[in-house]
Amino acid sequence: MSTATLSKASTIEQIVARAGGLYSLPAVAVEVLKLTEQEKVDVRGLKECIERDPALTVKILRVVNSSVFGLPREVKDLTQALALLGIKPLKLLALGFSLPENLFLQAAREQLDWYWKTSLVRAVAAREISEQLFKKPGDDCFLAGLLEDLGVLVLLGDVGRPYAALLGEAIAARADLVRLEIESLGFDHKQLTAGLLEHWNLPATLVAAVAAPREVHRWAHNKLDHAHLVRVLHLAELLAELVGQRRLSVLPDLMAAGEAYCQLDKPRLNELIAALEPKVRQLASVLSLNIKDTGDYTQILIQAHEQMSRVAESVAATLSQGLAAEAATAIESEPHELHALALARQLRASFEDFFSKPTAAPATGKLAEARESIVIDDDKNVYEPLLEESRERRRRPLAEQDDVTIRMTLAVGNCRSRRQPLSVLLLAVDGAKAMTAAERQRVEHMLEACCKECLEEGCEALARSGNARRLVILPNHDRAEAVSMARRIVDRLRRSAGQMERAGLLRECVTAAGVATVAAPAKNFRPVSLLETAERCLSAAIGAGGVKSLEVS
Repeated sequence: MSTATLSKASTIEQIVARAGGLYSLPAVAVEVLKLTEQEKVDVRGLKECIERDPALTVKILRVVNSSVFGLPREVKDLTQALALLGIKPLKLLALGFSLPENLFLQAAREQLDWYWKTSLVRAVAAREISEQLFKKPGDDCFLAGLLEDLGVLVLLGDVGRPYAALLGEAIAARADLVRLEIESLGFDHKQLTAGLLEHWNLPATLVAAVAAPREVHRWAHNKLDHAHLVRVLHLAELLAELVGQRRLSVLPDLMAAGEAYCQLDKPRLNELIAALEPKVRQLASVLSLNIKDTGDYTQILIQAHEQMSRVAESVAATLSQGLAAEAATAIESEPHELHALALARQLRASFEDFFSKPTAAPATGKLAEARESIVIDDDKNVYEPLLEESRERRRRPLAEQDDVTIRMTLAVGNCRSRRQPLSVLLLAVDGAKAMTAAERQRVEHMLEACCKECLEEGCEALARSGNARRLVILPNHDRAEAVSMARRIVDRLRRSAGQMERAGLLRECVTAAGVATVAAPAKNFRPVSLLETAERCLSAAIGAGGVKSLEVS
């Protein structure tokens, strides 16, 4: 085992140990576990145990009477529930709805809304997938789906503000939280969940399924005891991301995994999602959860299919079949996730510093208070500027981001196939003071006119952020040619800006350009790297004036 793997395992064990001391299962849940572990289950004892918690009893009865379980008649007491559901489903419900209340105390409203929306969709989807697609009982799957994100709540309580910032960015950008966690923490919240469930002595198959990596080729035909649960959870997770978090880009992964696991096709997916929405809404209602903005699941699915079609058409227009998958991946992932990924990578040092500090609990055992004594030094100064920078980038409308990304991907594909260089030019007009609305409008017209006057055939200028910026794509232009064009445009902008300043129409401002060039894009070249490099050059150019350039390898 590598040093990095050992370090990751040690960190997870430390967090689980702290969480196990701070978040313990309520007494009723512990007794339910003991009663059901016996070879001959004491049915009467189980019923009496659950009834000692009236709130839990009401919650269970409301859920079993909902459309989620679809029982043939109304259940009025736990005796009927046991008769109709059986011991195992009732045990799972008792465990699923007996969570430590202090787990939820560190989460803000937006985070709790995200947590419950994702968890409920995943739990209901897991049950439906197991029963409808695999024709197997779905009780274990429901519980696993309900509990899988407990690690998020543990991290909010253990790490605090830096993780809250990362989670907030993932929610806002509709990014892959697991990927961001691995980039920043070195592990993901599901591994923490598995550790906590194991600490609570929950079934080994449940623990193993939550912790298992989601690899289609590994689980498609696997015969391990928990393999079925892994397959169901994988599909339910993707469904929850699609309709719960509106991450439309996961649809291709969902279709591919569904085809490999259970021959899921588009009609069956449509039926599954149509049946899912009312059950999720009813489950949220019976649990007294006010989940905002659940959306129309069928409409979300339609939007995801439309996005897939747009991507396929855009790529197919100019790229060969061998490049289509690569371009589609770039188009789908970059608009939402690249800024969040950059933030995660920048936060990694902060998290490493945090986990390297001693975390022994004080004699009082109040770990919640102990967290205040070991927070990252000046962590607010570390992550909040990064978070604000990422938010500023994402303020650009999504439609515009999609357009830029698609055009950049197509340009890279064209230049790669023709073995030509590609340059991008990022232009800016920055005022010494904040511009008025009228000044911004004049600058936008000036940028538009200068680009039209100076650009050669085959080049195109795209609005960038709607904030006195233009992105110019220059196919078949090497670095020297791109810099020459940048200087022509910047000189023209300076003259125009000077005239407006003298006329009192514009206050003093700086005109600058950043240029990035790739001599010949390789097959794995990322179009966004040109944009990132051009932005860095532009920042340097604004400080010094003029044009700055770099070549991307």
